[in-house]
Amino acid sequence: MDRHNVSIQQQVNHWLKLEGQGLNKVQQQALDRWLGESRAHQTAYQESKQVERLLSQFSEQDIAQLENPVTHSKLKSKTTQRYFAIAACFALLTLSFFGYQTWFFQVNNDTFHASYQSSRGELRNISLPDNSLLTLDAKTSLAIDFDGNRRSNKLLSGRVLFDVASDKSRPFVISAGSTKITVLGTRFSVDKKADSVRIVVDHGRVNVQSQNQQITLTKGQMAVVGSDGIVKTEFDPNLNLVDAFKQGRLVFDNAPLNEVFEEFKRHHAISYTLTAQSTEQLVISGTFLASELKSFLNLLPHVLPVEVKESNNHIVIVNSR
Repeated sequence: MDRHNVSIQQQVNHWLKLEGQGLNKVQQQALDRWLGESRAHQTAYQESKQVERLLSQFSEQDIAQLENPVTHSKLKSKTTQRYFAIAACFALLTLSFFGYQTWFFQVNNDTFHASYQSSRGELRNISLPDNSLLTLDAKTSLAIDFDGNRRSNKLLSGRVLFDVASDKSRPFVISAGSTKITVLGTRFSVDKKADSVRIVVDHGRVNVQSQNQQITLTKGQMAVVGSDGIVKTEFDPNLNLVDAFKQGRLVFDNAPLNEVFEEFKRHHAISYTLTAQSTEQLVISGTFLASELKSFLNLLPHVLPVEVKESNNHIVIVNSR
């Protein structure tokens, strides 16, 4: 095992020790981030967990026999069997890292379970065992459950950019509320809001199904699934709607103000109040930096007939006409 892999194993040992003591929320989030950084981290972690499970079958006395082995002639048959079983467990640790990594993904690639969360203002890049790549926007929660027949994902909240590796034998399925998105291999984003789901396709084909409706999206197309069903439209590729959030940009196209402020809430600890007329009639278009909430609030009265009032991180939007 080279120096890099030794370093990874040392980090794995650290996480396993903390797990044994009980991870708090912050530690669990840190572990999830570390696992999501590379497949090498995931492999080393799963390898050590598997060895732990194997060793848990034996008593401390059994394991101590490896440290003070007696001659084969003095071993009873049952003890001999245990001795070699334990030795086999430890032999896993001596396998080359590359060899075990290949075996792990060949045998376990079909089965994978994980959950990921991102906090306010945080972006997370996730590499999955099937070579799919995910980017979680701020305030996002995603659960993953792969088996031999399908690659299932459940988007609980927030937005994810999916760059899906093709696997014709196992469709990649995302559930977001009552909306189901199915693909084989493509790049697209799914944004689950409080009352709608938005799917934007960069390339490939995406099947969108909700209740009794079903449509297919291709490059440059998007769909919004809401209470009125599925609304399919096309967008200007130059807007980079699929991955604008990765560059910290918020892109709006005739978006109502409540939707705009919900986007900013992913990055700022704020609350807001809109008048009924503002919510229902006023919309905004443009591209803004997610980090520049103050600049957006200063600009707002110049593009819409509103006044902005702020107090203790609470924003009130009032009609000025």
